[in-house]
Amino acid sequence: MQTITHSIRPLSASETVPASAKEILGTRCRTTIGLFAEWAGVLGFPDWFGHNWNAFEDCLRTMADGSEPVTIVLRNAALLLEDEDARQLGILLDILAGSDFGLLLLDDSACDLGQLARRMTAAGFTPPTMP
Repeated sequence: MQTITHSIRPLSASETVPASAKEILGTRCRTTIGLFAEWAGVLGFPDWFGHNWNAFEDCLRTMADGSEPVTIVLRNAALLLEDEDARQLGILLDILAGSDFGLLLLDDSACDLGQLARRMTAAGFTPPTMP
């Protein structure tokens, strides 16, 4: 089982989100198609983005090259790829864990974050500590 690194963690109730943070809505990321569209729009992926996992990883890598790390707040985090099989969530987590894009803050209720943690485990990852 692969462990999620410090690049993905829950947003604490007392934490102040940086003004430069990008907000992604989990309600728009229930499928891979929705996830690609939401992340591309919010993060400003280039026109060559091919709406597939390889291109997604390339865009995150390009973002990390020579720029400040990006903080992403994922609202309604438990809905992330909820309508896909666990393999798709595993691919996303693998890409995020291996990328230097910055920090992904998971924002949702404790109960829903627990549900996401179970899905992460089913995808082969040890989730970060959830509240």
